[in-house]
Amino acid sequence: MRTTTFPRAAAVLAAASLALAGCSGAGGDTGQPAPGGAPAALSVHANTANTYERNFNPYSPTANQGTKGMIYEPLLLNTPMTPGESVPWLAESMEFNEDGTVATFTLREGVTWSDGEAFDADDVAFTFNLMRDNPAANASALDLDKATAVDARTVEVAFNSTSFAFKEAIENTVVVPEHVFADVDPVEFTNEKPVGTGPFVLGDFSQQLYTLTKNDRYWNADEVEVGEVRYPAASDQTFNTSLQAGELDWAGGFVANIDQVFINQDPENRSYWYPGDGLVNLLVNDQKAPFDDLELRKAVSAAVDRDQLSEVAMQGYTPPAHPTGLPLPAFEGVMSDEYADAAFTRDVDRANQLLDDAGYAKGPDGVRTTPDGERLSFTLQIPSDYVDWVTMSQLLSEQLKAVGIELKPQGVSFDAWLQARGAGAFEMTIASVPMGLSPYTLYRAIMSSEYREDEGPVIANYSRFYDEEADAHLEAYAATDDEAQQQAALDGMQQIMVDELPLIPLLQSPNWAQFNTASWEGFPSEEDPYALGAPYQFPDNLLVVTRLTPAGE
Repeated sequence: MRTTTFPRAAAVLAAASLALAGCSGAGGDTGQPAPGGAPAALSVHANTANTYERNFNPYSPTANQGTKGMIYEPLLLNTPMTPGESVPWLAESMEFNEDGTVATFTLREGVTWSDGEAFDADDVAFTFNLMRDNPAANASALDLDKATAVDARTVEVAFNSTSFAFKEAIENTVVVPEHVFADVDPVEFTNEKPVGTGPFVLGDFSQQLYTLTKNDRYWNADEVEVGEVRYPAASDQTFNTSLQAGELDWAGGFVANIDQVFINQDPENRSYWYPGDGLVNLLVNDQKAPFDDLELRKAVSAAVDRDQLSEVAMQGYTPPAHPTGLPLPAFEGVMSDEYADAAFTRDVDRANQLLDDAGYAKGPDGVRTTPDGERLSFTLQIPSDYVDWVTMSQLLSEQLKAVGIELKPQGVSFDAWLQARGAGAFEMTIASVPMGLSPYTLYRAIMSSEYREDEGPVIANYSRFYDEEADAHLEAYAATDDEAQQQAALDGMQQIMVDELPLIPLLQSPNWAQFNTASWEGFPSEEDPYALGAPYQFPDNLLVVTRLTPAGE
């Protein structure tokens, strides 16, 4: 499954087949065997790129993989796989004041930048103030007022509004060095010689391959056993070949027939894990007829065979969505008891009855019409190169035909699809919502009226579901750090998802991760879900690389 939020399925060429040439970075190539004969290098595929540009700016949307996590680190590390459990990292702790308008960080001692400069509270305060002054660098849209260094290890970050709900995003903020970023455009800067606090520094760089080598100044260097991370460039077409040949240790992408292509070549050492990291949905505009009619949305949902979508379009890799929209297993801990056993089932009879009762009569061609005589015939736009979504659209067309709704799949360019989604210039489409760091983040993106725009495109809540009760639950969650009160608010949001169908959930969107443990062990799995496994996932990539050990040790 491809989404608009995470890197798309890609291919990787064997590192050995790529010429290592070009500029040298802050470190050298240390890809020699580690003591005891264990391999030092970890070969990673995290995105599709035929060639690389030298960009290691964590604020740039085109930064190379590994920039965030391997080079630049968060204050505290939060993964959605363990909601509410912050891992101390550059900071030992963060505490909110009583009304959630000031966060105080206590920083770790003994941290230095990779160029030897001291890391301190001035860098942290500078980072938050940089984000405040440059909205493009403030990806989580934190309502920042001012950050102040109280002393060398203490930082106070003030917000203009209560910010309990953004705790994870605040803690996950990556820190940049003031002595590097003070006099540059923080978004346009390509940062060709990155200076970070992370476990790796830039080694060699060419258009076909760049390496990250171990940072000997790293504050936690003794716990990092990977000596080098290699990112070879590749195209989609060569991904299966490289994966099949065992040339990758860690990859993240869609692989058709993965057992045949990947697992069967070395079942002892090869595995994959695709937990849910978002929601794939059938998107309609709730503000426009006829989809402003809840009964029509209910009928469409009842007519969808999600099991078929999962098995045929996704080869069983990802399951049907849960009616609450919560990705599992990450958010099962906040699932309302009322919906613990809930599941979507196709019910064509119920769908037809709902449509009959709502006055959608069938015409002579079998297509229903609205009470005003408009045919229920809709164009279903999807990006034409998203093969799985194309298949899904064809299946949906057949499924809804059974209840008198005509879907006409239409492939468009990704850019055209993206523009239409934001502008609401679609009748129906397939889209995805990332789960973010908390259930609040997910539901905010689905149902918050704060994204409402009377003119121009929206940046979230693409179905344009605006509801006072939903807004009240979101506000109640954000106004407190009391877990019981937050859970009550989440219970209300789940009920709205089930009863009101702000959008029509189809499948969980998977976090693609393939592992080859012939050289390295310790990757996350269903049995040990300590992090999301995709190598493009921040900050989980940092957690994973610090857990890896040479195979057999």
